[in-house]
Amino acid sequence: MKKNIVLIGGAGAPNYGDELIVRGWLKFFGNHAEECNITFYENLAENSRKLHDQHATGKNRIQFQDDLVQVAKSYVGINFWEQIIRGYTFIEKRGLEKYAGYQLTPLLEADIIHLHGGGYLNNYDPEKGFYIGLLAALKEKHGTEIFATGIGFGPVPVPGAEIQGVIHDIFKQFRLFELRDVDNFRFLKKTFGEAAFHYGLDDCYLLSTGDLFQRDETGPRLYLSYLSYNISQASERYWDRLKKFSEKFEETIFWESYPWQDKEVFTYLKKKLPNLKKLEVKDALDHKVKIGSKDFVICSRFHVHFVLARAGLHGIYMKDSKYYDIKHQSIVDRGSTFTVANFSSSAIVNKGKIFDSPITVCDMSSHESKLELSKRMYSLCSP
Repeated sequence: MKKNIVLIGGAGAPNYGDELIVRGWLKFFGNHAEECNITFYENLAENSRKLHDQHATGKNRIQFQDDLVQVAKSYVGINFWEQIIRGYTFIEKRGLEKYAGYQLTPLLEADIIHLHGGGYLNNYDPEKGFYIGLLAALKEKHGTEIFATGIGFGPVPVPGAEIQGVIHDIFKQFRLFELRDVDNFRFLKKTFGEAAFHYGLDDCYLLSTGDLFQRDETGPRLYLSYLSYNISQASERYWDRLKKFSEKFEETIFWESYPWQDKEVFTYLKKKLPNLKKLEVKDALDHKVKIGSKDFVICSRFHVHFVLARAGLHGIYMKDSKYYDIKHQSIVDRGSTFTVANFSSSAIVNKGKIFDSPITVCDMSSHESKLELSKRMYSLCSP
């Protein structure tokens, strides 16, 4: 295996989905790599270290850094595609000298640089387009192998005709650019057709459902996951219905995704549902979560929907923006039987699970496919 490896992503907030993906890659390297120098460039390195350092098993030397995101965010006011071009010209314009105080050496010494999975490449956070261009420049100047896996791309504006040529050349530098949703795979393939775009799997498939869950039929449990703007949309009648609905379950559990955002959500929900418990991000990562066949889910968060659908649970999800529409639809496209609902409605309906969902039936093969792709990408088996 190549000895100097860099991964780039959006973990460290922390956010359950991004941390889940980092945990998956740590397990992968612990099982399949030895004596490698592995650097993760994430959003907040200190938080990543607190969450993941003890899980960096094996003989690899693993470090978390956040210098790259600081460089990316140091120049704002331009759109996503312009940030890609900024990254592509960064070395040429002596950016390395300008930002000499930042720890970017692992990028220059890397054999492989890998944009790992997550939904961080979009026009809500356009500065991270910088990563794509910078990697292409490193490939051209140093011959570094560059990959992207499990990317939740967009939404982004349509690039202007005057820059499509250079963006096309940038994407062509990637050995693999894997998308987790079909809509943005089709968009990129149509717009920049010759690049190595691949419609594949979210990086959460690096972990099996057996890694994440423990079967336990002592419930049933009701799992909840709301965003702050979901709760502001809901009527009092909705909360009354939810409280009555929750009485059918032994436990009602709020699945924390973003602690700093979800604190106020949990406080609000606790007033409506006094017996509500919280599953914190760290606990969901460090311990197997108990689930049973009669458990039910009401959720807004993407990876909460994803992992519980993979595990065979049924539920309701909310999609209320272009960003979340695409995210949740990508899980439904995989075969989730969760039904879409409007949280401002008072109706909460549990139709029950009448069969194993396609996403559950295919889960082990999807997990094995993700591992096989990752092994091939890192040259652990013959192509």
